[in-house]
Amino acid sequence: MGETAGCSDLTEGVLVEELRRRVAKWEREHWVPYPWRVDRTPYKVLIAELLLKRTTRQAVSREFPKFIQKFPDFESVYRASIEEVEEAFRHLGLYRQRAKQLKELAKIVIERYGGRIPDRWEDLVQLPGIGVYLAGAVLSFGYGQKAPVLDSNVIRLLTRLTGMGVKRHEEYLQILWRLTPDSGHDYFNYGLIDLGALVCHYKQPKCGVCPLKDLCAYYLRGTSQDCARRLEGIYRRLFRSAQREPF
Repeated sequence: MGETAGCSDLTEGVLVEELRRRVAKWEREHWVPYPWRVDRTPYKVLIAELLLKRTTRQAVSREFPKFIQKFPDFESVYRASIEEVEEAFRHLGLYRQRAKQLKELAKIVIERYGGRIPDRWEDLVQLPGIGVYLAGAVLSFGYGQKAPVLDSNVIRLLTRLTGMGVKRHEEYLQILWRLTPDSGHDYFNYGLIDLGALVCHYKQPKCGVCPLKDLCAYYLRGTSQDCARRLEGIYRRLFRSAQREPF
């Protein structure tokens, strides 16, 4: 199926493979080598995501290498005073909140897990302040395990793409587990995040440059109602099948 192929040939399997291919291809073509994306470990992925909370990527690019140099692992965070950790976060704002959360995480990781970040979804989501987004990021980007990475940008993209206004994060997770490939899931997840952030804007989505536009119910409602309805039906079937699959 080409980038401009009609919707009449689409099946669930073809749609899933096409989404995976296009998202990964777009990400590779628009890849930005941020330091936390190039040299990845579970700890570095976790630190980067804590730093990126309500902070620009450009600002984190400046501060991330300095933070890692000062605190290269959870052991160094665990042994540091709260004031030392706060100082390392100070240039990014929210420094007391970030330092408190990281110290709590360090205590649990050191005392309960021997200094190694858990590599199971069910353990990660139980850690304070982690949640489904960070759990997926640590697994996919840090451990190289298949996992969905669901943030607000991805939720917005999935809502428009599928035409499904589901209300609970668990429902988005179910269909994202189905869409995420076993191999190359890191580029797929980075691609969804970046497409949501850079192309599928909240107020003014750049549909004209989106590689998924002819697979997107939101876009096709304005160009082909028949295709939009067909796609929405396929996405609904994918969602129902994802609900039945164990993960």
